[in-house]
Amino acid sequence: MTRPPRKPSPTVIVVIGSPSIVPADPGRRSMAAGRSIEVAHGATAAGAQVQLVGKVGDDPAGDALLLALADLGIGHVAILRDPARRTPVVPVATADDEAILPDADEDEDEDETGALTASANGGVPDEPLPTIDAGDLDLALGYLPDHSVVVVAERLDPDALAVVAADCSYVAAALVVIVEPGGEPPDLPSGATLLEAPRSDPDGLFGRTVGHFAAALDRGMSGDEALAAAAAGAGWQPTAG
Repeated sequence: MTRPPRKPSPTVIVVIGSPSIVPADPGRRSMAAGRSIEVAHGATAAGAQVQLVGKVGDDPAGDALLLALADLGIGHVAILRDPARRTPVVPVATADDEAILPDADEDEDEDETGALTASANGGVPDEPLPTIDAGDLDLALGYLPDHSVVVVAERLDPDALAVVAADCSYVAAALVVIVEPGGEPPDLPSGATLLEAPRSDPDGLFGRTVGHFAAALDRGMSGDEALAAAAAGAGWQPTAG
């Protein structure tokens, strides 16, 4: 009896970056937040399959964050739990759209889950997110063999970034790295794409555009074609003149 040929496994886009969580009112689901989420959401909206690689706390807020990722259709089989750190929580907006922030004389605040809340520095948590190191990435990327594009959405140390670059070279995946505005460009392979984040992205448009760009690369487009498709897909409007 002749067996039918096996269908190739669908490729996935890997987005590297630890998310935060936005608490919800009782009876509602909390929401995932952060640049990695915007990138992943943009890629899924463009029809791609996405796996997020990052770390969250081993706490109730981390549990809620995994549920929020599932709600968005973002894969999280490679999310690591860090018992030594707590899952950061983004400040909640009031009816006047002003963030509820900790008291000025406190370094951090906690919600009812015991998770860290963010402070006044643009929604960035006072305590850094759980750090993704080289060993974490080696383990996670080895667990996700069928990836065609890797987007590094947060700053990695040189050893961790080297692991990602080596993996992309080995599996022939496209590498996209986001750097902070004005930041020093990291040492990257010649074929990698380096994108500088804007100083402000309140609507998450930059992150979603990068997600659409990754999805276009996943479909086999060239860099220029992917960039044009990403701008259209994410809703960029051309300016007159």
